[in-house]
Amino acid sequence: MSSWLQRQRKQALIDLSQEAGLRQGDELRKDEIVEALESHLRTHATRLSRNPSFQPYYGTSPYKTTRSSSTMGGLASDDGEVKSVVRGRGRRSTAVKQEPSEDTGASSPAGPSTSALTLREHASTSLTRRTPGRPRSDTRPRLPASPADVADLAEYETTQFYAGLNDFYTISGIPETLERVREVCSSVIGVQMAFQLLEASGLQRAILPWIYLMDVKIGPGIQGMILPVYYPDLFKLLTADFWLPTLLYATTSIFVPALFAYFFNLTTRNVNRHGATVSVARYTVDPLMFNVVKAILTYVVYGQLVGANIFGVENVATVRNSMIGGHHGVLVGCYVCILASVYEAAQRKP
Repeated sequence: MSSWLQRQRKQALIDLSQEAGLRQGDELRKDEIVEALESHLRTHATRLSRNPSFQPYYGTSPYKTTRSSSTMGGLASDDGEVKSVVRGRGRRSTAVKQEPSEDTGASSPAGPSTSALTLREHASTSLTRRTPGRPRSDTRPRLPASPADVADLAEYETTQFYAGLNDFYTISGIPETLERVREVCSSVIGVQMAFQLLEASGLQRAILPWIYLMDVKIGPGIQGMILPVYYPDLFKLLTADFWLPTLLYATTSIFVPALFAYFFNLTTRNVNRHGATVSVARYTVDPLMFNVVKAILTYVVYGQLVGANIFGVENVATVRNSMIGGHHGVLVGCYVCILASVYEAAQRKP
């Protein structure tokens, strides 16, 4: 096991694993993280050795190749002749030294022999005729070293792409927003608000109708889809046909139930603080009592038409018909909220 990985902290090892494309959780032990990371580094050594973060693990980069220029020196033959020396790109011929033969007669020591002169002329002629050749340009396309390198490169690019998407998703704040919405919806207040918004939207469509404005053509050509555009008739806000049903619904479904739930609050508990006993309410408006009073008023006003002469028969009918399922739909919403309140209270009971 690598001593360099053992010297790293656990969080640093997790960061190195993420950079190498290996996901490891915080619940793992350090030895398990080191073992998995070292196995991953050995498997993908071709790609990860280029990363400067892992140079202490690999030592030196395996991709640095050293080139040594080979030089061929002249070799002396047994008979004392000096052969041609090849250096660099061109070929160079040197004069051949010829010792006087013992079979020939005595010659002048200062003058060269006839064979030596002939060899020199031949060497000079070959030297002038032979010119260094130009290096051939390699026009072949450069291919990857091996299929394993291609696979490692594809895996690395895919890991980087998904890491970028994950970073964008985290920076955008979507996870925190979804967590907050889930936390609100998982409470009695969230369930209550869902039913209230459903009832309010049905009433709004009944007392504030939408008027046709124009058509919007989507797509080129004659066969493009035509989308009609509507807008709410805001002039209804200046009439009694809008305000009387709105006030009736707000009175029977919001104001009166909230008033009773504020005074008849069953969530109040006695708590000792600094030696004194004080009453603390978990909710300012008790959701259980709120939905009980709302169900009673809905059944009496919209079901039995009690007080219809006071509120107006048309207004009562407008509110009742605007709800999904009539007043029975409102009663179902109250029953669901009552069950949610009882369930929450049972969970919080010590």
